[in-house]
Amino acid sequence: MDGAIEGARRRGRPAGRTAAGEAQRRRTRAAILAGAGEVFAAAPYVHATIDDIIRAAGVSRATFYTHFESKLALAIAIYDGIAGDWLALFDALADARTAGGLRAWLDRLAALYADHGYVTPLVAQLRLFEPSFRERLLRDRDQIIDRLARAGLPGFAAAEGDMRERARAHLLLRRLDEVCADLATGEALAGIHAELMVEELEAFIAGRA
Repeated sequence: MDGAIEGARRRGRPAGRTAAGEAQRRRTRAAILAGAGEVFAAAPYVHATIDDIIRAAGVSRATFYTHFESKLALAIAIYDGIAGDWLALFDALADARTAGGLRAWLDRLAALYADHGYVTPLVAQLRLFEPSFRERLLRDRDQIIDRLARAGLPGFAAAEGDMRERARAHLLLRRLDEVCADLATGEALAGIHAELMVEELEAFIAGRA
């Protein structure tokens, strides 16, 4: 600590100014993310503009570009904000192999989607309109498949060296997204979709798909 204070003095800055500046930077970034959340919740990604976002965030265009190089970079930062929780839930899938355990796990995943309501349609739109995001999502799903394979789940382990089985695993993850979105929004057939998803997931995990 003494060394950091002395270094700040040598550079002609009062000790603590850097910390205060960093705290302000974090607050500004959070305001932009919150403003973007309001905008993306109200308008499709393709129709939302940076002007809309900076107006909602209460910042200038120059400030926006200090934090994000583009609307896409901002949208990916929003996705990154829940990606860790998403991966953690999939890590827990290894302990939920019975029908009851899988349904409880599916409800937890759907709750994550509900807690971040606008992110699900945002991700769907990014997948449609942004090729670089499609590649990112593919890598993230590959990561999930590999982690579940290492956890000893037979269906995912079969996907490690077989492209057809890997494609099957990717399709399963995409259907999981759709079912969780249905559950989160209260879609009329969501309960039946969830039951069918649990059956499919149980069979896949056991290597019976």
